[in-house]
Amino acid sequence: MTSISSINFIDVASREKAALQSIEIDLKNLESRKNKNIPLSEADEVELARLKAIKELGGTKYTDPLFACTRAELMSDSTGLQTIVIDHDSDGTLKARKSEGNGGEPDLATVRTALILGLLQLNKAPLPPLVVVDRKHAKGRILVGDENHANAAKFREALFQAIGRTAGHLALATKVLEVFAEALSLGNGDGADDAGVSSREYAEVFTKLIDQGVTASDPNLKRRVADCLDRVQEVGEERPLHEFEINLPDLEATTAFEVQADHCKLFGSFIFASAFEELRAFQVVDTLVDMSQRGAISLVRGKAGTQLYNYWRAAPNRMSENERQTFYAMTLGLPTGQPGVAVNTDFQDLWLRFVSSVSTLVRESRVDQLLRSALPMAINQQQVKKSARDLAVNMSAHGYGMVFYAAVDLQKQINEMISLLQDEELRASFGARDMWGVIDQVAQTELGGARNSSKYRMLATSGAIITSWMARNTNRLRDPTLPMVDMNQVTNPPSRLSGQTAVSAPTDYDLVNACEMWLADSALGDDRVEQMSQPRESPQQTSRPIQIPSIARDLLEGVGLGMGVGLGAGGNGNGNGYGYANGRGSSRYQGY
Repeated sequence: MTSISSINFIDVASREKAALQSIEIDLKNLESRKNKNIPLSEADEVELARLKAIKELGGTKYTDPLFACTRAELMSDSTGLQTIVIDHDSDGTLKARKSEGNGGEPDLATVRTALILGLLQLNKAPLPPLVVVDRKHAKGRILVGDENHANAAKFREALFQAIGRTAGHLALATKVLEVFAEALSLGNGDGADDAGVSSREYAEVFTKLIDQGVTASDPNLKRRVADCLDRVQEVGEERPLHEFEINLPDLEATTAFEVQADHCKLFGSFIFASAFEELRAFQVVDTLVDMSQRGAISLVRGKAGTQLYNYWRAAPNRMSENERQTFYAMTLGLPTGQPGVAVNTDFQDLWLRFVSSVSTLVRESRVDQLLRSALPMAINQQQVKKSARDLAVNMSAHGYGMVFYAAVDLQKQINEMISLLQDEELRASFGARDMWGVIDQVAQTELGGARNSSKYRMLATSGAIITSWMARNTNRLRDPTLPMVDMNQVTNPPSRLSGQTAVSAPTDYDLVNACEMWLADSALGDDRVEQMSQPRESPQQTSRPIQIPSIARDLLEGVGLGMGVGLGAGGNGNGNGYGYANGRGSSRYQGY
């Protein structure tokens, strides 16, 4: 038969493990902020010092607040239990050393300790944070509950209630634990030492027996214990409704399944490519290839000629202009592409709302600091988080299929184009100081007019920074307590590591700058920015693509309502200043 003293209380071990992990995570977060020169509040500094002291204590000291606080109280003389020290092994086996002698009776100290721990959990006793103190009777430093914390008195009150209930029914508590030990022995067959019991379930069974008026002398005690344990573990018949606790799940924890960081980042490639499209960079390079074939460029044997030849040879393997336009429609919602393409009609509106929300948050924050610090900001962090979440879900849902591979292919092609246009020999042949001069000159002389290269390259860079930041910070969408934008990082920009850029490793400071540059180059007025930053109901969108049955697609196409440009009419119709369906400007989209 398994003895009481060899029972493993599995929840004691699991709580200790969880407490250690929590301390490690909290300590790492605070130290990381301090190492990045992010100012810590006074409360954070106190918490950092407390966590460091607990970690430095190390050894066999206990970090679970429930066990540590209970242990400290039972070690003192205030309880009158004669228990000097209680400990536990890593598997949850309790070790209680007493001053009283029990002869051949069961280990009463183990019964008392296990039941007290279970009752404290069952009654949801408030726990004070742990602090390191010196105790003479403990022969060194130990962890105890903070006496200055508001929960200290409440915990001690709950502890004495548990002690009183244990002392009043100690005989029953002992018999119940003996039944548990016997059941474990029968279950293992060989009396294995790794048998486990939950102290909370033990206390819950004990409480139900008390409520039923069961005593230690009840001849049917074993059956009653088994019945109560089945109800506690929800085995057999369903529990009565009055015994259920309302414990709703955190639905935000599922955000990880609907937001794909890689999908958010790939949108930067399409924004970058669409800006190059507006600059006619793709057409410029094709024109250069054609001019080289005709011998119209004064290039001798060299790197530029080799690049032009290789670009010409690889033409069949590259996306055509129509194919690029199709992907712009699928991702950025531009009114381009072939009929039947599913246009992302919500992206333009969601993008502008996020950019405007970030910009307005920073502007309002600066005004509050100067003039009205006692008044709440018009746009708060949660409103920015909502616009970010809506945008991230949209980008994630439209990043499946060939979109990812197309983004990689476009990025590779753009890098080849930049390498060619930056060639010193090619630039010299056009008398240009940089690649933009080559693009402007060829577009002006061969393609009917040049575009504002400064505007579109700034929009391309800003879009790449924003999408890269979104991909790196999807964790902020899941935790409702984390701010979406760290204002300390905005006002005190952290130093950048060697080799990193604003595009490859954007900070919150880079995000705010990118949003401001996007709005400035889009020529969006302050009134429009403020209007777009206001919260609105999230659009109807799924977290995964949902295939419409073929019969439904055939019916829609039969009446002229295809799944692509026909439905979107070339834009989302919200007048947000993006789509060219509004008729403003010569560009396909006002924002890029």
